[in-house]
Amino acid sequence: MNGVLRYVAKRLIMGVGIVIFVSVLVFAIMQAMPGNPIDLMVDTRVSPERVAELKAQWGLDEPPIVQYFVWLGNILQGDFGMSVSMKQNVSDLILQRLPYTLMLTGAALLIEYLIAIPLGLWAAVKKDKAVDKSLTVGTIVLWSMPQFWLGVLFMLIFAIWLVVLPLSGWSGPSSLILPALTLALPTLAQIFRLTRSEVLDVMRERYVMTARAKGIEGRRVLIRHVLRNALIPVTVMFFLSLPWLIGGAVVVENVFAWPGMGQMLWRAISKQDFMVVQGVIFVITVLTVICNLIGDIISGILDPRIRLE
Repeated sequence: MNGVLRYVAKRLIMGVGIVIFVSVLVFAIMQAMPGNPIDLMVDTRVSPERVAELKAQWGLDEPPIVQYFVWLGNILQGDFGMSVSMKQNVSDLILQRLPYTLMLTGAALLIEYLIAIPLGLWAAVKKDKAVDKSLTVGTIVLWSMPQFWLGVLFMLIFAIWLVVLPLSGWSGPSSLILPALTLALPTLAQIFRLTRSEVLDVMRERYVMTARAKGIEGRRVLIRHVLRNALIPVTVMFFLSLPWLIGGAVVVENVFAWPGMGQMLWRAISKQDFMVVQGVIFVITVLTVICNLIGDIISGILDPRIRLE
């Protein structure tokens, strides 16, 4: 138990370091961009004195390093600052939009795994046969499709031609189908290939051959021995995929006008709204660290060969 606690403590310290590093990097990139949100907000006829007054009001007249440490200190107190463009507290904006982003990414993850794992298992069992080759080619084609193109295609077919699903925005559970499919299908190939390769590796293990030699039913060997062990890295990938899907949802949310953090992040970048950009990326980074930690711990629980100590 002490070894596990030491491992968790070490990972938490590393996670804090990663969060701070990412926050510094994002802050530096935003500072390096030409202009500032005040210049984008005000008219060219506004006097320089009024512009300087607004910059002082939002703390943009301070040196960048001072702005960063003020922002970091506020973050530690749960205050993400005020949005310059939307005139609202960033914490409130994130809390309003985070449930929609988590809903979208959660549905996309569910679609990925419900489709990719059975297909990966089937392809491994039918290795080098027509089914295996067709599934492999099909998932590669999906992987190569840009999400914005796939989203527009789905909108055209299901919302405009067939008129069976909502075009964009949030108007109920049916609004989730097209954006979730758009987010899930291009990344489905990764889970499919991982499942297929792991199943093939486990099928070559001696204990699987021994089980078959004892006359145990093939389906029982496949489910109880092969799939159970092959799903360990796939389960870990589940937790690691969530933050990346949240980041990848930026494009999908803008295509479907989905009211999540991705859409807000895109608008904030275009308006150089530093506080919103830093707040959203900070939340995504924290989610990434947490999911990495959960994934590592669960892999140790599922596989007795892994020792967290």
